[in-house]
Amino acid sequence: MSLRSLGWICGLGLWALACTGQLGDPSSDTASGGTGSDVPAPQADGSLPYAAPQPASAALRARTWLLTPEEYGRSVQSVLGVPVDVSDMEPVPDNGVYPNMSTSGLVRATLAEQYAAKAEAAVLALSDQQLRALIPCGKVDATCKADFLRAAVSKAFRRPATEEDLTHYGEVFDLAAESGDPALPFRWALKGVLSSPYFLYRTEIGAPSDEANAAFRLTNHEIATFLSYSALGAPPSATLVAAADRGELADPALLPGHIEQLLSTPGATDQLGHFLVQWLRLHTFEAEVEKFEDVFPGFAEVKAAMFAETQSFLRTNGGMESSIASLFTAPVTQADPALSAFYRSDASGATDTTRSGLLSLGSVLAKTAKQYLTSPTLRGLFIRDQLLCQHITLPENFTPPPIEESEQRMAPKTTRELYETHAAQSACKACHALTDNVGYMLENFDGAGRYRTLEQYTSPSLTAPVAGPQPINAAGRLLNTDVDGEYDSAAELGEALSRSSWVRECVARQAFRFYFGQAESARGIPPVALGTAALNRTGLLRDLLVALLSSPSTVERVRE
Repeated sequence: MSLRSLGWICGLGLWALACTGQLGDPSSDTASGGTGSDVPAPQADGSLPYAAPQPASAALRARTWLLTPEEYGRSVQSVLGVPVDVSDMEPVPDNGVYPNMSTSGLVRATLAEQYAAKAEAAVLALSDQQLRALIPCGKVDATCKADFLRAAVSKAFRRPATEEDLTHYGEVFDLAAESGDPALPFRWALKGVLSSPYFLYRTEIGAPSDEANAAFRLTNHEIATFLSYSALGAPPSATLVAAADRGELADPALLPGHIEQLLSTPGATDQLGHFLVQWLRLHTFEAEVEKFEDVFPGFAEVKAAMFAETQSFLRTNGGMESSIASLFTAPVTQADPALSAFYRSDASGATDTTRSGLLSLGSVLAKTAKQYLTSPTLRGLFIRDQLLCQHITLPENFTPPPIEESEQRMAPKTTRELYETHAAQSACKACHALTDNVGYMLENFDGAGRYRTLEQYTSPSLTAPVAGPQPINAAGRLLNTDVDGEYDSAAELGEALSRSSWVRECVARQAFRFYFGQAESARGIPPVALGTAALNRTGLLRDLLVALLSSPSTVERVRE
């Protein structure tokens, strides 16, 4: 067990699970459990006392929010009408939560240079016909300057152009006109607009106000920008801008209808897919996950197909009309022959290896394992962190002993024997009781996601296996949830999680983090509370997103 593994951050947890045995809801003053390194003492039914979320303020902090490279590319295309390649742009730093978090974006020197170069290259590459299409009068003529600037600035800044904007970019236009090239003023004005902070950032600061530290409402155009980038990952459409012009988006009676329209577009389905992949921590799968070829031969060849399988499963079972239950229980179809053969390539694997739910996806299983074997700890942490929003913390100034020490000392016959012996150490017992007992239920799938009924334990530190193939024991115990019990397979665990109201709350919290770009300050904030209620009522992802995005937190901010 590594310190980094147990410090795998998912943001604020549904419960704070401290390996000192102190457990509880971090948003309340109550906690239960033992002390020291003992396993936390659960209630008779194995569950923590459930503390209902307390209502919290709807107003989020005012902020500016840098566009991600993908959002930047779509925004440039929206202004110019032509695509721009952003594959070489500096990525947003990985914060361990979601790549689009509003606090992650920072314009460093390299990125600033890229913005300038991209804008210049894009406007210079416009053909005369493409440039004329951006000028309301349809002519490359200085007499069209005023209408052109008003249209370009309003489109790029996602709000009506101000007189200050028009004066500033009019000066840029006039300066470029001295070159004698009639097209250059239009191109240079566009370059300036595409380099402006008003283009590069989404603003959520409201109309000017003298009231400090007071809650206020966003402008209609800021709401349009928030909704469109959150739901689609792109700037608002002409339809949404027109609704903002009419003042409809700040009206709580009209807002849900506009959100329903947004969620009915293909872009919203794509954005939901991005959320689900990132929620499962699979957006870096192809780049980061590697396996020892001598232990899992052929993994590198099917890795792309494994990720494609994940995307196909999520499209089928994670669309707008899909339910949370389907994500945990729906069959995983295997369309790729090479991948199907790989899954069945373990000698002990049964011929019928029907898989169901996201916990049986090869990508999830391979991502939550080591390069040469499974890891009940990593798999248990994934379920606690991502699916239950239970964050495990280590005692201060404590570094757990490496599991490799146990491996070399005992020469285990199975992975489970190794982890059970390691977890028996007093310093490791509390954490492993919460993680490994969950991870054991996935042991019928090896470290590369192949089905197996036997395990021939191997390790780089062992010259040869110490025993022949051993039967897999996939029995485990789920503790500290609302669906506690003993289960002996990934399918049984998935079915149990599909019934969990705690899982539904966690999904609402994860969706808030992705769509709002920040960690929740409390479990009782309106987006999470309303999203959880929607999932408890219907279980549908569309209803979750409508409730999330139509909550008061969409329009209310506070300056601090």
